[in-house]
Amino acid sequence: MKLETQVGERGQVTIPKKIRDQFGIQTKCRVEFEVRKGEIVLKPKQDMSKFDAGIKKWRGALRKQFLADGYTSVDELIEEMRGR
Repeated sequence: MKLETQVGERGQVTIPKKIRDQFGIQTKCRVEFEVRKGEIVLKPKQDMSKFDAGIKKWRGALRKQFLADGYTSVDELIEEMRGR
């Protein structure tokens, strides 16, 4: 699919609605530009806030077990796993 738009005075362009809809680009959605082999690639930036929120609830969940098993550092655990 090829669609065309015009660059405004301040270098702004409007992403055609068909493309916004296809890629889920909404108002205030962040996008990123990448130059790849002489072409400009624009893609929606991953919203990591939802991912981060999911991880935060598990943060530290294994710490108690880690300490209960007698480990004081990750390096100590890795050394044991490697058999050193």
